[in-house]
Amino acid sequence: MAVKKEAYDVKVQIRFENGTNSYGKTAVKTMSLGQIKLGATDQELLDAGTALAGLSSMPLAGIRRIDTGDLVEG
Repeated sequence: MAVKKEAYDVKVQIRFENGTNSYGKTAVKTMSLGQIKLGATDQELLDAGTALAGLSSMPLAGIRRIDTGDLVEG
C-alpha cells in the first residue's frame, strides 16, 4: 500500500551565528515561527526568513522548514 502524509503544521526556524562554544565551533541561536500557512512555498518561507533575519544584528546561519504530519495508508 502507498503511504500518504497529511500535513497539519509548518514551522520556520531562523538560525543565527552566536559566537563560538567552548570547543571552538560556531554557536547557533534559533528563532522559531509557527502557525505558518500550510500552502506556503519554500521560496516564500526563504524570503520571509531572510527579511526577518535582516532585522537582527547576528549573522544568518540558515533557515529551516519543519513540516509535521501524520502518515496514513492511502
